[in-house]
Amino acid sequence: MVEVLAEYSKQAHRKIDRLSTAARALQQLKSGETRPRASTGERHSQRYRIADRFSPDDLTAIAQRYVAGEQSTDLAKEHNIAKSTLLRLLAEQGIQTRQRGLTPEKER
Repeated sequence: MVEVLAEYSKQAHRKIDRLSTAARALQQLKSGETRPRASTGERHSQRYRIADRFSPDDLTAIAQRYVAGEQSTDLAKEHNIAKSTLLRLLAEQGIQTRQRGLTPEKER
């Protein structure tokens, strides 16, 4: 089959290499051979929920600043999060977000 593949494929050497790699991996699995994982050193825990990065007091302060009129873009930049993430956090706090659009000043 390898010879047929080599005859009809422009990228035969890549496909043959992949088949060979897969065949070696299967052989190792069948024989029970395993390689020890390389040591990566100390791992730092990663927080997956963005809300876990902020204390309840922080979230309340952000919400109060938004309600007081600060722009969501400025608050998001200040806290190194995306604007959409900030708006989601505000929604989770029960804050009604302002609609995008021109202010009357900019409209003129």
